[in-house]
Amino acid sequence: MAAAGAAGFTIYRAFERRAASPAASRVGLDIRVISKGEPVNLRDELAPGKYTLFDYYADWCPPCRELAPALEEMVRRNPNVALRKIDIVDWKHPVAAQQGVDGLPFFRLYGPDGRLIREGEDTLEDLDRLFQLSRPGGSR
Repeated sequence: MAAAGAAGFTIYRAFERRAASPAASRVGLDIRVISKGEPVNLRDELAPGKYTLFDYYADWCPPCRELAPALEEMVRRNPNVALRKIDIVDWKHPVAAQQGVDGLPFFRLYGPDGRLIREGEDTLEDLDRLFQLSRPGGSR
């Protein structure tokens, strides 16, 4: 009986996390949160044959929250783009040091061949040029 209750609770928590994730409700979009502060291997998360954008963000980061809808819209309009979100959570979590991120927002863009194209905030210029990223406030 205890095992059944624990299994039920585990399933409930999985559905709760999925429902809480805005990306999870976007059917057909290649958007995933791949880390909540834990170390991550980017090579394991590349989308074969697609551009893969790694978005380093935190819920407490206002610019990150402002950019999120524009990034999701860019993925919606461009099926050859995958978005992988890495939640820094806070600067004490290991992913920030592991990935060498010391400011937010931060991005890494990989090409369909798996090679790094650009990293840092300047990546937004490439996203605009390649995929017509519409930035918050109507600017591009």
